[in-house]
Amino acid sequence: MFQQEKNVQDAIAACGAKPLLLEKLTELEALRRSQSQERRALEQLAGRRLQLPESVSQLHELLDEKFAALALDSPEFGILLRQLVLRFHVYLVRLCDGGHLLPRANLTLSLKSLAPDTKYVSGMDALFTRELTLDLFERPPQRERIRVEAVRLEAEGLDQRTIVSHLSEKATVTAVQRALALDRRMQNLGLSTPYLIMQGPPTDYPKLRRHKNPKYRFEPLPDDQRPAI
Repeated sequence: MFQQEKNVQDAIAACGAKPLLLEKLTELEALRRSQSQERRALEQLAGRRLQLPESVSQLHELLDEKFAALALDSPEFGILLRQLVLRFHVYLVRLCDGGHLLPRANLTLSLKSLAPDTKYVSGMDALFTRELTLDLFERPPQRERIRVEAVRLEAEGLDQRTIVSHLSEKATVTAVQRALALDRRMQNLGLSTPYLIMQGPPTDYPKLRRHKNPKYRFEPLPDDQRPAI
């Protein structure tokens, strides 16, 4: 590295301060500083033991300590969240038999900031990083909440009125009928989950009609890139 830097300096002395040579010299100087910092960090690391969580419960304790030390409305709490959540994308889903649109989030969670020494251990990044999907609504509609239980009870030979009395939550015969119809709809569509991802306003949802106006235009930003869900 020092030899390359010297060669560039000699070329500048011989040919003058050409922009390309100056740019190359700047790059080499920045690389040299970066390598020097990395070398000093490794030298310091050689004299101490790595601080790594020894169990999942210890990792939970570190996270709890971080949260307990910060107020929810403080700038420091926001900085912590940005360190933990590297990507956060909200989108809409809807039950395959219709109904209201519901918010769901796809995110990348990284706990590396809780244990900075993980960067010195190969393969630790993958262990401390997860792709997660979170429902941002409080509860699913009732027909989805009771669907699995209603289908199981029906398979046992119970009629719909008897199913109502065996459910873990209070429901009506109509709710059971809707739950069973939702499950049949799933099976007909070949779905493993009752939710469909909405890529645009549905045509049968009367509360979203603005896009039907001939004056309406939707133009995403030039650099907009929708992440894969």
